[in-house]
Amino acid sequence: MGSLYQIAGISKQGHYKGIAHQKKMEGIGGEVLAAARQVRKEHKRMGCRKLYSVIRPQGMGRDKTEALLLSNGFRVERKRNYHRTTYAGTSAYPNHITGMQVMDINQLWVSELTYIPVGHGRYFYLSLVQDVYSRKVVGWALSQGMQAEQTVIYAYQMAIEKISLQQGEGLVFHSDKGSQYIDKKLKELHDLYGVVPSMGGKAWQNAHAESINGVLKNEYIDFQGMDISLFQARKMVKNIIRKYNQERPHGSLKNMKPEEFENFVQQLAVGQKPVVTINY
Repeated sequence: MGSLYQIAGISKQGHYKGIAHQKKMEGIGGEVLAAARQVRKEHKRMGCRKLYSVIRPQGMGRDKTEALLLSNGFRVERKRNYHRTTYAGTSAYPNHITGMQVMDINQLWVSELTYIPVGHGRYFYLSLVQDVYSRKVVGWALSQGMQAEQTVIYAYQMAIEKISLQQGEGLVFHSDKGSQYIDKKLKELHDLYGVVPSMGGKAWQNAHAESINGVLKNEYIDFQGMDISLFQARKMVKNIIRKYNQERPHGSLKNMKPEEFENFVQQLAVGQKPVVTINY
C-alpha cells in the first residue's frame, strides 16, 4: 500500500483524510437535499440560488449547492405566456422616477396589472402594488374583470389605507400607461394623500413591477387547468403574498425577506440606510 500511495503522490494520512472529507460532503449533500425538498413544499418553484439563501448549509458554498440541486432535479423551467392586459388611456402622467434615489419605504410604489390563466381559456387578473425600497407587496387585488374598480383601485386602497396622509405626501406611484391608472377615482385618492402619479411608456420603464409579476407567476401562482372559484383563488393568493413578503429572500436586499428588511432599515440612522437608484 505504501508503494501505491507513493505512485499516486499522496500519503496514507492524506488518503484517509480525503475519504473522510468525501463522506462528510455526502452527508452535507443529503441534508441540503432534504432541506431543499422541505422548502419546496411551500415554495414549489423557488430557484436554486434562492434555495441556497434559505438553507445556508454549513460546509457547502453557493456554487456547489446550486450544482447539487440542479443535478438532483431542482431546475425550474420558466413559464412563458402572453395575454394582453394593458390598453393605453387617452392621457398619461409624465415619468417622475428616472434617476430617482429612494432612501426609505413609502417613497416609491410601483404597480401593474397582469393575467392569471385559469381552467380552459379563462383568466383572473392580478393587480399588485409594491414598495420598491423593501420589495414588499403592500396592496393586491384578484378579479375576473379588468375594470379599474376591481383591479388597481382596490389594490391601491389596500396599500394607501396603511399609511397616514403625512406619509403619503410626495410618495410617487408609478405604473404603465394602462387606462385603469388614469381612472378618476384613483386620481382623487392621489390628490387626497398628496401622491405623485408617474407613468412609463415601455415595459422596461416599470421594471420592478414586471419583476414581481414574473416571480409570482413563475414561482407561486399556477391555477391553469384548475377548477377554482375566484374566492378560492383569492385565499391562495393571500397566502402567496404572505410567503413572498415574509419567507422569500431577495438578492437585492442582501438575501433578507421584504418584511425582515423593513424592520432592519427602520433601526438604522438616516445616513446609514441603503439608497436605491432608479436607472430606467
